[in-house]
Amino acid sequence: MRRVLIILAILLLPAAPVVLVVTGVLKSKPQTVAAVKLSVWGTADNDLALRPLIAKYRQTRSYVTVTYTKVRAEDYAEQLISAWAQGTGPDVFFAPANWIGQMAQYAVPMPANLTVPQVLVSKGLFGTTTKVINNTKLAPSSAILRNSFIEAVTDDVIRDGQVWGLPLGMDTIVTYYNKDLTNNAKIFEPATTWSELQTQVTANRLTITDEQGRLVQSGVALGTANNLPYAADLLALLMLQNGSTMVTPDRQAHLNDDAGLQALRFFLSFAQPKKNNFSWDADQTNARDAFIQGKLGYFFGTLADRAAIEASAVNWGVAPMLHIRESGDNDGRTGTERYIDAANYEVAMVSKASALSRRTTPAWNFIEYISQAGNVQPYLQATGRLPAIKSLLAQRQDDPTTGLYAKQLLTAKTWYRGNDGPAVEGYLQQLITAGLTEKNDLLELLNLVNKQVQSTL
Repeated sequence: MRRVLIILAILLLPAAPVVLVVTGVLKSKPQTVAAVKLSVWGTADNDLALRPLIAKYRQTRSYVTVTYTKVRAEDYAEQLISAWAQGTGPDVFFAPANWIGQMAQYAVPMPANLTVPQVLVSKGLFGTTTKVINNTKLAPSSAILRNSFIEAVTDDVIRDGQVWGLPLGMDTIVTYYNKDLTNNAKIFEPATTWSELQTQVTANRLTITDEQGRLVQSGVALGTANNLPYAADLLALLMLQNGSTMVTPDRQAHLNDDAGLQALRFFLSFAQPKKNNFSWDADQTNARDAFIQGKLGYFFGTLADRAAIEASAVNWGVAPMLHIRESGDNDGRTGTERYIDAANYEVAMVSKASALSRRTTPAWNFIEYISQAGNVQPYLQATGRLPAIKSLLAQRQDDPTTGLYAKQLLTAKTWYRGNDGPAVEGYLQQLITAGLTEKNDLLELLNLVNKQVQSTL
């Protein structure tokens, strides 16, 4: 009997540690991952908008802490640069899409490999077990991104084969109109083309002036810079729709072509008292405020402007952005007819500061994860923005509120604004203001702006 017990003890000896681990007498050495702290800055969103995305990301990456800080929009670029110089800047920062060229010197493009550890925690009968896995995750190719995101996004974020940022949400410029004013002018349907707008402003007397030529009622806000939201975007859109190439594929500025000059003249005519189109000037209040106050027939605004308009007492409607013809616009790059609309959005970028602390891969992994179709929805619901991903956008096309905006994003077109997008916007605004001075020659002004834009390419 004693010999039998000895033999059993020898046989069971190797299993003893396993039994002790399972029962908790002995504890296995837990798998750990070094903590990662990511700092994120933005100007448009509050913490609540990103909180669900961060929480979902941390479900399998609990070692990553993501802190979001909303900072003031004024002098945002200066704040970023100063913070990075002091070693306190963010790893991830949101910026307008036209800032990509300007901010690239402070950023790093998406790396080819986005692999970070994933921590899987499971609860069993005898306790909790933690498993760390390192499945290789490669960055999505340019082809995959172009298949997923709308054209305007990939044209902006992919530069020389590298991806510099990814968006979470989108917006576009549409046509808001005052139903009481259009009804009073015997206008049955809102304008769909620029020539229809011209007719409504003049023949239908949507714009009314007094004996001194001063505006009593404005048919449309157009032709100025300082009191017109999206002024530079609207001028550039008109140029694109009229067939201007703006900037060629080999990065030569062509804003001063005939199509660009014609668009500029048309744009300015609405703010020139001697023109038949006259309906707006620099003495008016901000265009959105004028529309909300019931003093403006047409206002070109975004989905983000809708909340303020809905909260007003104005009897309003919304229609698609205007075009050259009902059948479309002139695409100067391809020489074909197509609808051309505007896109308004921000992208998340990764700073060079993240590379100093070896956080570039986690930062890009985070951006790529929260921008995916299966993860970004809570953000879109919280902010009211539109998806940048085509499959999600398709789900919005029949929505009674956002369908009109969603459809426009499929035809949104951008143009290459070089290494200083904000400067280019400033050049266009200066062009508008200078163009309203009669003594200035428009072609000379446009030639100057073309040289200025070329200097940023």
